[in-house]
Amino acid sequence: MPSNSPEPSQARPADASLASGRLKDLVQSFQPDSPSEEEVLPTWDAAPIEPIPAIPVALPVDAAPDANTNFPIAQPVDPETTMRIYPAMTESDTFPLPDTDEELPVLTAAEPASEESEANRPTIICRVCGATRLDDCASCADCGYYFTPADLAAEAAPAQAPGKLVRERYEIGDVLSRRGDTTRCRGIDHGPDGPVAVVIVFEEAEVVESVPDTIPSIDASDSGLLPLDDDPQEPGATLVLPIQPYSMGLPWERTLLKTFEHPALPRLLDTFVEDGIDYLIEEIPAGRVLWDAWDDAESNSERRFGWLVEIAETLHGVHQLGAIFEGLRPDMFVITPTGHTRFQDLSDMLPLPLPPNFPLRGNLSAAPELVAGTADSRADLFGFGALLYALHVGRELDESDFELSGFPKPFIQRFPDIHPAFGRLMSKTFRREIEARFPTEEGVREDPSGFVELIRTLNILRRTYDNVRLDIAAWTTTGMVRTGNEDAFALLHACESRQDDLGESALLLLADGMGGYEAGEIAAALTMQVLRQHLVTQKPFTTLAGASHFPTDALATIVRADAHAPPPLDVEACKQTLRTALREANRQVYAAARAPGTRRRGMGCTAEAVYLNGRHVVVGHIGDSRTYHLHEGRLLQLTRDQTLVNRLVELGSLTEEEAEIHPRRNELQQAVGGQPDVEPGLYSSPLSPGDWVVVCSDGLSNHVSASDLKQMLQSEAQSAEMAARRLVNLANIEGATDNATVVVVRAM
Repeated sequence: MPSNSPEPSQARPADASLASGRLKDLVQSFQPDSPSEEEVLPTWDAAPIEPIPAIPVALPVDAAPDANTNFPIAQPVDPETTMRIYPAMTESDTFPLPDTDEELPVLTAAEPASEESEANRPTIICRVCGATRLDDCASCADCGYYFTPADLAAEAAPAQAPGKLVRERYEIGDVLSRRGDTTRCRGIDHGPDGPVAVVIVFEEAEVVESVPDTIPSIDASDSGLLPLDDDPQEPGATLVLPIQPYSMGLPWERTLLKTFEHPALPRLLDTFVEDGIDYLIEEIPAGRVLWDAWDDAESNSERRFGWLVEIAETLHGVHQLGAIFEGLRPDMFVITPTGHTRFQDLSDMLPLPLPPNFPLRGNLSAAPELVAGTADSRADLFGFGALLYALHVGRELDESDFELSGFPKPFIQRFPDIHPAFGRLMSKTFRREIEARFPTEEGVREDPSGFVELIRTLNILRRTYDNVRLDIAAWTTTGMVRTGNEDAFALLHACESRQDDLGESALLLLADGMGGYEAGEIAAALTMQVLRQHLVTQKPFTTLAGASHFPTDALATIVRADAHAPPPLDVEACKQTLRTALREANRQVYAAARAPGTRRRGMGCTAEAVYLNGRHVVVGHIGDSRTYHLHEGRLLQLTRDQTLVNRLVELGSLTEEEAEIHPRRNELQQAVGGQPDVEPGLYSSPLSPGDWVVVCSDGLSNHVSASDLKQMLQSEAQSAEMAARRLVNLANIEGATDNATVVVVRAM
């Protein structure tokens, strides 16, 4: 999924392992401290600062007796009020407003009228039936459920009037979401670099309790988290992290963003307290929403699964600081101009362990164990699977994707023709049963959270998902007029698998002889022989003679994760190898035609040499045989007929209709053996699942039109064998005045 992934940004910070190292240093010298009101974090490319934790981050522990037992209530995120994505993007991936005539959002101060006050009140959703609470009713109007004080607690959340200016620069906009006492809003930074779109997070300031002198440790084998040391620890080793009281909120989020300055997370731009309200100012990363980037026609598996790897690596790092996400959705991420994935919405980030009666949104991408308050980092595997599912089907999840609440329908049964590796990935993530998710029985020793195994699987799909499988068939006919068959063809097909990677390639050779009985067929047979002998000794064609597709010996020490994967095809080098082989075939046929006493002067043939692997089709061509490629619904003739009439058409002297009935339409400008030297035509095209490749002699193309060929491939043929037989039979039905040969490849 050739590699087209963008180069990493030079300013891209180190990965999570560095943040983990910093966290170890933080643990050893941890002293609680509260940020001053004047503290402002530096910009992304400024010198890094040491994190200033206001509250330590959480650790997973056993669920409290009064943990959540039902779906808790919180205002759902309104799709119409998600963070605004502006078209302007900068190289630093920050998010200024576009320099256009577009006016900034008008954020007016709230009127003291009661209607405005009512409009700012959060929506209360019934945890039983999902209906919206009406007015001040004590119970749900649909099912009769009585709202508890915890259900109604969100109504007491502080609300700031749109248009209010805090710290004399940050203008508060529309509410994005609320959870408990925390509110997230759109905002505009009117600072020296403004106006810049930001996210403003606020809640009532609280007095932070002192951190205990003794920091307890937990068993790393039971935590679902990886040790912070670079070297893996044996099961039972202890993992020491700071902990926090049973609350989340701004001090917790502030500490996490300062401690884990990961390039995929939004930057913390400012933090302060004003009028008893605690504020965080977070950036809105620049880029395209993952939905749009995923659907881009230029996106391939290398890019798509590369983005997913970055998401999984970020989650794995966040887990080590005691945080997970309630659910994962494509709209939570953007793809930056430099091609990397960034989180743009942290409203679903949760602490571990979950506090009792913690307000959850109850969205469909949330792991079912979250409701019981017993979740660990493996809950994000369920959310990751939900993200994959939504991207695969191209829409948000709905009730039709579940058998019951929290029970996703089996993925492979719904999509039985899916790529098997992708089907396994879905079956090891999007599952209610925690034990059915990653890690496997062997993988649990390496990483109890399952994310190391998840990342490894994503990298395999990154390399292999776009590789097609080849269904090949060939047929030939003498035709209805000729006595003998002067056409020849050869197929060489090799396939090999190793450690979930697959190498498959094929070489299609076709020649159409000319020069009369016992001459044309000799030229065609000799061409087949020379091409085979020459090509199978040259890369990448050696695999067709028994060499391995994989670059390393089976007993060699593999030092890279992808060391056993087949190398990408060098298309230009492949073209030049085909060119050399065709010129050598021409030399030998030309010499054989002029050998004394052979009576074969004038013999020759056309030639097609077509190489296919999992991503490409490469063609070497002499004469008027043809190679067609049906790609994304369009039938393309890859090769150019090397005939006099076709040259006149290219020069504009003849129309295509006139060329079809021209008396010299079969007169070749180049043929194998016709001259001492030839210059083959060289062509290439990307190969995708669903494509067809057809190689044929002019005996078929003279009787089967391009429109009939396209109709056959798109609507009638169900396999390469069916297509090859039907095309040859169709040529015979049309009279088959010449030998007709066809080789058909269906890419799957």
